[in-house]
Amino acid sequence: MKRFFWVVLFFLIPAIAWGQQLVTGASKTFIPGDQVLFEEDFSRCPVGDPPMGFDKVTGAGECVKYGDQIWIAPATDGDYRLYKKLDLGTDEFSIEFDFLGYQDPGGADFLFRLLESKGKAWDQARLPYDLQIHDDYNGYTFWLEGVGGIGRLEKFHKKKVHVAIQVRRHQLRVYANGKRLTVVPFNVTSGEHVSGFELMFYDDTNKYGALVSNIKVGKYTSAEEKPQPEKLGIKVEKTAEGTKLTIPEKVLFDFNKFFLKPEARKALHLVAQMLKEHPDKNILVVGFTDNIGSDEYNLRLSLQRAQSVADYLIYVEGIKNGRIKIEGKGKANPVADNSTEEGRAKNRRVEIIY
Repeated sequence: MKRFFWVVLFFLIPAIAWGQQLVTGASKTFIPGDQVLFEEDFSRCPVGDPPMGFDKVTGAGECVKYGDQIWIAPATDGDYRLYKKLDLGTDEFSIEFDFLGYQDPGGADFLFRLLESKGKAWDQARLPYDLQIHDDYNGYTFWLEGVGGIGRLEKFHKKKVHVAIQVRRHQLRVYANGKRLTVVPFNVTSGEHVSGFELMFYDDTNKYGALVSNIKVGKYTSAEEKPQPEKLGIKVEKTAEGTKLTIPEKVLFDFNKFFLKPEARKALHLVAQMLKEHPDKNILVVGFTDNIGSDEYNLRLSLQRAQSVADYLIYVEGIKNGRIKIEGKGKANPVADNSTEEGRAKNRRVEIIY
């Protein structure tokens, strides 16, 4: 609890003092795939008829009208599942739909699942991560398998939310009403592909308890450009200890300070994405200074800077605490001549090794 207090204080003090704002991936907007593979708003489905266009259906459901929109909904209190066969490859696609929780009292559950091929079969295997939307009468809670709660919309019962799943650069990103809720690594079993998706009305969802409409699936015809570490001032090297990222002081901190600058957020977000691609590797964060000042002062400053970077990666980017170790080495191990300002600037750095 004490550590949490200081972490919160660590971020609040610079924000109050200098008007800085935290920048994270949540600010990134959803862009749908430009090549539409499947689109269905059920506008041609007569009320009371079962929806068409799916490749497999279990349970009973029908088209209903609510507001000015046609939706699909379970027609009994039993499970209702719809499967769509689509070859989406292994990356670079998006899936969108509208969801509305209608059940009184609340308690409806809806699950979206990506399917993975299994040899010649397209509907016998699934991929992580199932996305669950729970309507508890007061609002919607979003859960991602293996991650937990990723978002909450208050006072949304019987209100429409637009949900989007985007897979790009082997990352799965979840959005609600255009706001990104989370991002996780995404990989398909070697030799297999994403073979479709499943819409599941299940568990406590009763007759007409949850509604879905406006489904759209698209592929991206060009790959998403990966941010380049070098463009953000990050040096990447392969060493005997592992991959080493060197971030100069000017990217992270003002001179003689250990509070992160606003510009540091973009660089550390990219660092976090690189670290998440290797979830089993331990991470060492090391701070260095130049030779100006006492040994004691420089050692303390270097450790504070390493701690600032580690705290950001843990508490903002979600890197597991147990993976990270920090060190402060002060003015030790210079990489340039401390007799010049240019050399001293190069020595003031943070190294991340994984």
